[in-house]
Amino acid sequence: MFSKILVAVGSPDDAEETVPVVTGLAKAFDSTVLVVHMRARVVTSVATLEKESIPESFRFGEEVARTLVEAGVRASSDIESHRPERLAEFILEKAKEFGAELIVVGSHHPHGLSDRMFGDLGKKLVHGTKCPVLMMPGNDD
Repeated sequence: MFSKILVAVGSPDDAEETVPVVTGLAKAFDSTVLVVHMRARVVTSVATLEKESIPESFRFGEEVARTLVEAGVRASSDIESHRPERLAEFILEKAKEFGAELIVVGSHHPHGLSDRMFGDLGKKLVHGTKCPVLMMPGNDD
């Protein structure tokens, strides 16, 4: 049913909650999984703000894919840098390139002004693809 699953993770907390679900789905459907991670960069006139370095972002994505492989899932990773307001477009582009039949997104925490300005991630994803989208719930911490 879902021979190709794209999983988008943004942080170790996302991965901790999402990887077991994706592992179960991938094993149940004998799926190939593509782990995508967008390294957020905000370029201003005075500086470039980054939550993680390029090597850190690659290590993170590769670690998530390795965890899936160790659990017996065929998985690889794809990491890129984009502006935060392009997160939905990034996920949709990768899903289309991969031929994803299911998109799984790690817990999404609202970003206040950003969501008001650029729209809700879930809404953009479900309106931008023809495949099912599974949004993982976030912690209420």
